[in-house]
Amino acid sequence: MYVATLGQRVETRTTLAGVLQLLNDDDRDTKLPLRIEDIAVRHIERGAIAVVRLSSGDFAVRPAGTARSIVSNIIEEVDRFIVRVDGKVLRPHEMSRASWGAVMAAGRIGYSPAEAIDLNQADAGPLFHTKDLFEETGPFDIAHYVQSEFTRRFGYGTNGPVYAPDQIPNSRHEVHVAYALLRGEKLRECVLNTYRGNDRYGRHDLQWMHTLIAVPSLRGALLPNVMKGLCQAMRHEKLEITQYNVPKLVASLRGLTADANAVHVDDSLYAAGVLPPRFTPAPQALTGAAAAPVTKLAERIRSYACEAQYKAEMDRAKSQRAEMAISQRHYDDLVRRAEHARHSGSYEWANTVALAVMQRDVASLLSIFDNPKDWNTVSKRALRDELDVDLLQCSAAERRRRIFDLCGFSPDEQSAWEAHSAKETARARAERELAEASREAEKVRYRLETGKEMTGREYVDFCISAGFSKLVDSAARRYWIHDPVRQASRPLRAKDGTLSYARARLAMLEGASAVPA
Repeated sequence: MYVATLGQRVETRTTLAGVLQLLNDDDRDTKLPLRIEDIAVRHIERGAIAVVRLSSGDFAVRPAGTARSIVSNIIEEVDRFIVRVDGKVLRPHEMSRASWGAVMAAGRIGYSPAEAIDLNQADAGPLFHTKDLFEETGPFDIAHYVQSEFTRRFGYGTNGPVYAPDQIPNSRHEVHVAYALLRGEKLRECVLNTYRGNDRYGRHDLQWMHTLIAVPSLRGALLPNVMKGLCQAMRHEKLEITQYNVPKLVASLRGLTADANAVHVDDSLYAAGVLPPRFTPAPQALTGAAAAPVTKLAERIRSYACEAQYKAEMDRAKSQRAEMAISQRHYDDLVRRAEHARHSGSYEWANTVALAVMQRDVASLLSIFDNPKDWNTVSKRALRDELDVDLLQCSAAERRRRIFDLCGFSPDEQSAWEAHSAKETARARAERELAEASREAEKVRYRLETGKEMTGREYVDFCISAGFSKLVDSAARRYWIHDPVRQASRPLRAKDGTLSYARARLAMLEGASAVPA
């Protein structure tokens, strides 16, 4: 028996591993952190045991003995007083959380031996050499010894046993408790009381465990996947599972098989009237300019758009339902939403197109219609059906000509408009390039021969105003701005933006000079 004093509190443990679990356990109830001077540990027969603090912040014990005898004694205590009862090896869910924590603390010695052994002693190192007369001689590999002893004594390694046939070993006590409840195994109340009403355990992956603890009649009543789906569906709908509705819930799900998923569970509960239909909000009434069509063309565009959207949403919903990717409740909700959208679509886009047609806004119409035939097919179909202007079955050149013809442009007027548009586009592009180059050149500094400092943009402007009007580059990728009259040059750099800014400024000046007065 070990007695641990933690400040004003005294605890007893049957094993030294239990003491380690007490000192380093995250479940410790004390609010303030423990101080090393407030801790004392002693064995009722062998006396005091030193306690030290590791660099990791964890506490460690320093019992007397060699490495092999200390580790062997820790595992033997766990075997005798915790795991093996009346010759039977207990499983994790058959022990208390604290007892299982002691077992894991013993296993942790395998990869963290400093918690029980002073590694700075003469016999310390990766392999420990024994000295006791009755101990086995030779090198001592702690990790291998602990792992092999766990397997030999308990039937599982230091990571714990598997918690389900198709799962891997797990050391979390709550996982073994949860799956034991799922199987319908009887657990002691003292084990369950640790988790009863305490959502801190399993809050992210074992929420259903707390339902099984609260409602004993649900334990083992359904297949594991069905049980999880039931708890998930009821929790999502904020519906409580009680001892009174368990018979109905179980009856509605008993026919599901082991390959059933959350969709099957949802469908069964919905068919039984347990889950309500999903809430589908009513569409809001349209207001303002989007509430009514400005022309018949707008009305037709909106009608075609709503029908196309409705068909796409219904096709997607039917496909998902056929694949059992969504529940019947979800499918019904999607259908209602699609119906609402079908009859309450906005006229905003349709009115934009219709007004552009009515106002003969050729620039807007080109942006809307002058694109491949499989783009914006809804508006093109409406234009064809309402105004007999077919932009779907024609070449790109013919499509563009029909748009101009719709706006009353002759071929010559179209050519003039396109030429002017090209110049405006080039001018706008040049302005953007100039502004971007100016921002880059503004970030650097240049110093003139006179010692005056200025930004890269100011430097280029200074050069241009002084008569430098030509860009020159060499094979070595060096650049200058050149004055043809004085045969003088000043340097520019591509990477700091001054070359781009100079090029854009000179292009703007050249373009301005080319415009006739």
